[in-house]
Amino acid sequence: MNRISVSLVSLALLVTTVSATAADTAPWEFAPAVDITGSHGAGIYHHLESSGRRNIAATANYVAVAWEDNRSGAPQIYIAYKARAVGAFTAELKISDGSEAFEPSLVSLDGDRFAVAWEQDSRIHVRVVSPKRLGPIMVVGPTGSAQASLARDSKHLALVYARSDAGHQRIWLQWLGVEGETLSKTRDCAVDSQPAKEDQQYPTVTRVNDRTIVAWEDRRLGHTNIMGAVSLDKSSCKFTSPYRITEAQPRMSASYGKGRGAARVALARYGRGKVLAVWADKRDFLEGYDIYGADYQPDNLALFGKNIKVQDDFGGIAHQWHPAVTGDGIGLPVVAWDDKRDGNANIMLSWRMDDRWSEDTAVPGAAGAGEQTHPAIVIDQDRNLHVVWVERSTVGGTTRLRYTFGRSTTKP
Repeated sequence: MNRISVSLVSLALLVTTVSATAADTAPWEFAPAVDITGSHGAGIYHHLESSGRRNIAATANYVAVAWEDNRSGAPQIYIAYKARAVGAFTAELKISDGSEAFEPSLVSLDGDRFAVAWEQDSRIHVRVVSPKRLGPIMVVGPTGSAQASLARDSKHLALVYARSDAGHQRIWLQWLGVEGETLSKTRDCAVDSQPAKEDQQYPTVTRVNDRTIVAWEDRRLGHTNIMGAVSLDKSSCKFTSPYRITEAQPRMSASYGKGRGAARVALARYGRGKVLAVWADKRDFLEGYDIYGADYQPDNLALFGKNIKVQDDFGGIAHQWHPAVTGDGIGLPVVAWDDKRDGNANIMLSWRMDDRWSEDTAVPGAAGAGEQTHPAIVIDQDRNLHVVWVERSTVGGTTRLRYTFGRSTTKP
């Protein structure tokens, strides 16, 4: 297996292609990276930390990015838009209105609208937004709610979040109706019908073939696993018993913990009725976290199939973290993460074609000196890839938000 990599010298010369080596196989040609916001500098820190890593979304005409930063002296939520035909983002808008706000999750709607959910002052807040207007804010869940993630279904939104319940976090689903910019609450339920005995955290959700699939971090086995459940009934609020997505691993030591950890699951649809889950996995404890994935099995009560390592072997003992996933309507799933194999954190991509994951490729403009971390990605209806990340010019320094556009080189 040959490693696809980009040297620092090559990175300085890259403008519209991945690299001479990767251009023959990569499905995109990347434009130069641009800033999303001009608000950066001393003391300002940006975060792309949504549950399920959904900080970017695309409609037919626009791309939107939602994030948190502290420019006002407290963390607040901002959104910026870019018309797909132009290269620059609009001036950002603050969409939160409380004392503190964190972890926005973003999903596209029809009519060039977007829905955003976030934690604000220990409750979940949701609103519909567009480049033309901001809809009213709806508050969801009791005090002690956090880690929101959104998915869409026709005229409805599926909102999952973690809420405090008898001393533990428990995953909850709230269905919301959408009319224009107005939201309405419909049915809601706990995803796991049994009260939580250990924390359930960082949920994410998707809809496929009239099924609602939810995945999250779960501590019920004494260490963190990725669990999932699926709703098969028409009400979409009655779930199967939780199922372990991460495969059981042999315990290496009786002295250190109850098992190996897994963290921060993300879900994406691709093709016709397919779903991929990805997460950071510490089953090889000598290497730190690696990126693993599993496919949803719609005809199998086991829900998800075999765990497959997404990254290539050249990741070696380097640490991988913050996996994000997207997919197109033809059948191409794509995963991004940050990766320290070259001595500093770079954004890497892998995609699956013909049932094989590609060799890992550094994203042009998102690799090199400093740190590039916390990617979020989305494929639009024309199979173009949009990538956003947090950049630091020096390790531990202040941050910038960066974006690049990958034009599809594959005919529809």
